[in-house]
Amino acid sequence: MRTTRASLVLVLISALLPMVFISTAASQSQDDVDTIEQAKEERELARERELSAESEIALLEAEDIEVVAALEAAISLVYLQEAKEQAAQQRLEAALNQKVIAQESFLEIAQEIQLLEDRAVAYAVESYLGLSDQRAEAWFEADDATTAAHKIALLDFVTSDTNDVLDRLKLIQEERDSFLNAASTAEAEADLISAELEEVRVELEAKRIIKEELKEELDARRAHWDSVLAVAVQEQQSITDFIVAEEERIARELEEARRQAELDARLGQISESGWTYPAAGAVGSGFGMRVHPILGYARMHNGLDIGCAYGDPIWAATEGIVTIAESYGGYGNAIVVQHANSTASLYGHLTGFTVGVDQYVFTGDQVGTCGTTGLSTGPHLHFEIRLSGVPIDPLPYLP
Repeated sequence: MRTTRASLVLVLISALLPMVFISTAASQSQDDVDTIEQAKEERELARERELSAESEIALLEAEDIEVVAALEAAISLVYLQEAKEQAAQQRLEAALNQKVIAQESFLEIAQEIQLLEDRAVAYAVESYLGLSDQRAEAWFEADDATTAAHKIALLDFVTSDTNDVLDRLKLIQEERDSFLNAASTAEAEADLISAELEEVRVELEAKRIIKEELKEELDARRAHWDSVLAVAVQEQQSITDFIVAEEERIARELEEARRQAELDARLGQISESGWTYPAAGAVGSGFGMRVHPILGYARMHNGLDIGCAYGDPIWAATEGIVTIAESYGGYGNAIVVQHANSTASLYGHLTGFTVGVDQYVFTGDQVGTCGTTGLSTGPHLHFEIRLSGVPIDPLPYLP
């Protein structure tokens, strides 16, 4: 009667668990889908912001090119005007040098010119007033003809010398005036060029300031849209990472829930021979030869390692009498239940017992709690079935 009741409870549990899982999973799945869809919408908005920023940046780049070209043209014009100014300055310096040379030359001969002018004026006056009388006087006063001829020649020389001096003086004065006029003209030209250049420079400086202000404004706008673009790209990446992580998490949780539901459903199942799973986890290491995870060498693994969390319940795989409930070597805390037909089951690495020796247990009764005592690397159940004391593979007995 007790066996029938326990079997009925297990069957009901196995029938109800998948329904609970399906309902809970469906609700959770819909919430997760809504979250992901919302994230995708946010990613689309971020993408729109990215495209808008890229469009603004493209326009700014076009404006920037025009501003830079205008600035370069203005700079080229300044260079051209500066070259013209330099050429004018060179012409001015040359004219001023000529002026200085003319002035220095004039000063060097000014005294001589003055003396020659005085002499020339005196001779000219004398000649004008009575040169013919002087010639006649020289002829009659001379002692002989030779002396008279000499005096007359001297008078002619003086007259001729005076003419040469006057001619030379006139030439130097003309040359001086020419130099002074050229220097004055060059100086006036240079002043005009300098004034014009100064006006150009003022205008260019004003334009340069305006263009630099525009360039600064463009740079500021470019920096703003670069920042918007970077934020939009980062948002998209973050949202994409979130979506991927959420999809992976949902997939893992669904897989884990599916596996757990199968395990839970399987716990309620009883095989034809009357056995059920003694723990809720999945089977890890199976029956057969393996490298021992602690000892490090190959040895026979006489049962199944079934996953479970620390403190989870461990159930009797089938009904029988508890013959051992104690620390049992490498098995740690272990329970052995003797069944019919010379079979026995062993439950190792337990953290505690819920039954005692000589106690009769039914299929699915809790006999202990999951642990990691003995030679164990973590919480799990080591489960064995022995036939007449010889370990056999438990899987064929389980549902």
